[in-house]
Amino acid sequence: MYLLLSGEGVSDMGSNDAGVFIPGPMALMADQWIERRLNYSVIGAGTVSFICETDLSSVSKQIKSLSRRGKKTQEETRFYYRNARALAQLAKEKSMENGAPDMVAILFRDSDGTASTGRGEWQAKYDSMLNGFSAEDFANGVAMLPKPKSEAWALCALKNNYQHCAALEDASGNDKSPNSLKDQLEAVLGEPGGRDVLNRKIQSGEFDIAQI
Repeated sequence: MYLLLSGEGVSDMGSNDAGVFIPGPMALMADQWIERRLNYSVIGAGTVSFICETDLSSVSKQIKSLSRRGKKTQEETRFYYRNARALAQLAKEKSMENGAPDMVAILFRDSDGTASTGRGEWQAKYDSMLNGFSAEDFANGVAMLPKPKSEAWALCALKNNYQHCAALEDASGNDKSPNSLKDQLEAVLGEPGGRDVLNRKIQSGEFDIAQI
């Protein structure tokens, strides 16, 4: 299997440092999920590539709109749709270049829902990502869309012991809100929840991805 990943920053999917992919916690979680099924680590095997949000956005801006996407489509929902289409196009190109028919593309984005915008928007964003993959006829596209953001998944494991985690999904995705998920995670960890800290937690087995 070959993976093409895209995230928002170093603390979720990771980054390319001097041309070398440095995985973030969300990439490690995805890799562990895959490893349970294939019995090997795709990241460990080196069959993985990463594209940052900025570069993916540049590709998405070159994509022509399809007629079935109406003018009334919300701008934010369109963003998720176009990102998925762009990643699907790049994945198919990578597949041809590397002779890798088992290409899987994982698009990570926080949904960042808030009470004021209506948290039902998560489903619309999720559907938009799947529709984007479908528009490019790419069956192996994965929408990795935490509700409202990745800190909720970390808190589910580290604070809640996998109990009553649905309440975390109803929290605000705004980092400036009182008792934000980001602040809660920092309080649990005793330090900011950056890439290195969360990577160590995942690699040490403190996250059971199946329960999350």
